[in-house]
Amino acid sequence: MTTLIGVFAGSVVSRRAQDRSWNRDQQVAACLRVLQESSVALTGLSVMEANRPASAPQGMVVSTTVDWNPWNEAISLVNVVADRDIAEAAHALDEQLWRMHIKVRRGLTPDESWLDLQAGVTAARSDLIITARRRLSLAGDSLPRLSGRPAPDDPVWPTAHPGHPGNPGRV
Repeated sequence: MTTLIGVFAGSVVSRRAQDRSWNRDQQVAACLRVLQESSVALTGLSVMEANRPASAPQGMVVSTTVDWNPWNEAISLVNVVADRDIAEAAHALDEQLWRMHIKVRRGLTPDESWLDLQAGVTAARSDLIITARRRLSLAGDSLPRLSGRPAPDDPVWPTAHPGHPGNPGRV
């Protein structure tokens, strides 16, 4: 009888461990998908801004050229499998992409720079990464930096560089 109880208890513990591992793996995959699709969307917005027709003055809303279906699928996946903190961080990133998309569709004003617009998306992506690491990483630690990209005001950037403020080429 003791052996049967031991086997049953062992199987329950094993099942719980497998469920936790499966859930963690699903959340990691959802976070990775959101990060990948946000990069695709950001690149699409950059191309859209760079290719804005000269005949479309600032303020005139142009049709979008970004395919938002993969992004919406990624957000839906997070909504299904991720915990509340991760989902909220993904929703904050979604909001920043919405804001950027609206501004790109109407054309940037002279006082708006691409890097300033991108900063909100970058900050939201960073917050998602930090939240996911805190919730899902086995170590649970954060990173001192999330990118090796030099600061926008670093002298390494020539004014003609696609990543320089005012030049939306590279994201």
